[in-house]
Amino acid sequence: MSTDFSGGPGFLAFVVTFGVVIASIVLFLSLSRHLRKVRAREAREAAEREAAAGTASGDSEGRERGGDEVTGEAGDR
Repeated sequence: MSTDFSGGPGFLAFVVTFGVVIASIVLFLSLSRHLRKVRAREAREAAEREAAAGTASGDSEGRERGGDEVTGEAGDR
């Protein structure tokens, strides 16, 4: 049986793998930052729409507590 094993993939494979890992980390951080901006903008626009709808209709019933929930009925316990 011949043992011609030279020791592994080598230094070039390590450098390429390290480069892929670093590029992935940079891309993941960029994606996280972008998604955070999108969520913040969406929440801000939703609040603006809700404020505009609340002032336009004049009806604020149920908005403070989340909507259609009825509390204090006899069969709640």
